[in-house]
Amino acid sequence: MICDFVEKLRTAVPRDLPGLLGELDDAGFFLAPDESVTQLTERLSALADGLSLLPEEPLLTKLTADAAEVSSTLRDRAYELTSQKFRFRMKWIPVWYSSRQTGIFSAGVLLEIDRILPLVFLNNGFSGKGKYMGYDAAETLAHEMIHAARIAFPASAYEEYFSCNVNRSAFRRAVGNLFRRWYLPLLFFGGLTIAAFLLAAGWHFWFALLLPSVLLFIREIILHRRIRAAGEKLHRAGLDEALLLRLSDSEIFALSRSKLEEIMLKKNESLRWAMLLEKFRSEKG
Repeated sequence: MICDFVEKLRTAVPRDLPGLLGELDDAGFFLAPDESVTQLTERLSALADGLSLLPEEPLLTKLTADAAEVSSTLRDRAYELTSQKFRFRMKWIPVWYSSRQTGIFSAGVLLEIDRILPLVFLNNGFSGKGKYMGYDAAETLAHEMIHAARIAFPASAYEEYFSCNVNRSAFRRAVGNLFRRWYLPLLFFGGLTIAAFLLAAGWHFWFALLLPSVLLFIREIILHRRIRAAGEKLHRAGLDEALLLRLSDSEIFALSRSKLEEIMLKKNESLRWAMLLEKFRSEKG
């Protein structure tokens, strides 16, 4: 499939590119911000090469040694989640069960090889059952697929925001983005815990320990308000909010401040925007 896309990209005439980019988007091959069609073609070609080397490359075979592939049933459930929420189905991505890669306390992990080849591992605890430590197997796989779709994107303050949106748990959807960096929840919950302990101990300056938690809370509120504002602008422009997954932070922030007429004029900015505005018109495909 990937090789077919590469060949189509190399031979496509300009008028066919928006439609072809839409097909790629459907399959989880997102054109990243500032990425040209030529660069996308090269990335997909390298991805195809990487996937072909999986059975024989020593480093890759070491990663997947004794790891069982996940079932097609689980894959189908994950595809359905990413399709319903973000309108893509990543049927090509390799996925295995391997607690050796995830660690005991992690439900799933995405390994990125050269920011080109994504490999997903789910905890062995999911093997043969749909739940592990309160996590749903399909939601966990969909979560990692969303990360994989943005493999070529710059680092984002919304790294976990999108992935956690496939969770049925309202708590995970609300606070999941705080876990995009390991130290953020440590600062937030640690500050609250220590402040409460010092208050109980009668220390008069206990509130000083709340500062990191308060600052993090304010930042998260700002981030959520910006992306909600961007989503509302898309909705008012007759566009599906799933488009947000394809944007960088700077594009999300700019969109949150844009006028409706400015949004529709973006189709003249690039092939990428022409494809996005066409694909995500309000009638969902």
